[in-house]
Amino acid sequence: MWIGCDIVNIDRIKDPYKIAKRILSEQEYEQFSNYSSNRQKEFLAGRFAAREAIIKALPIPLKLKEIVVEPPKEIQYQGYTIQVSIAHDGGFAMATALVQRKESHENI
Repeated sequence: MWIGCDIVNIDRIKDPYKIAKRILSEQEYEQFSNYSSNRQKEFLAGRFAAREAIIKALPIPLKLKEIVVEPPKEIQYQGYTIQVSIAHDGGFAMATALVQRKESHENI
């Protein structure tokens, strides 16, 4: 089992649409587009933090746009089960990712 975490300062997001097009899946981008400007930044910061947490935890190479992050659901990726939690507070978004091998579901 692997754990990764990341934190993002929401105020550092200056051009949310540019970042969103670079990292979000089509499904996430559609959801992002329906939010107000402030909520877009929160959503984007949370998804970015989640991706960074997953990259830190997953023992294989991964690009930001390869996974659709939909907490609290489990994400299945190349033989791994990933659980993600995202929180927002005080101008920050934080995410934690827990990764297990899918085949055995045993701690590694």
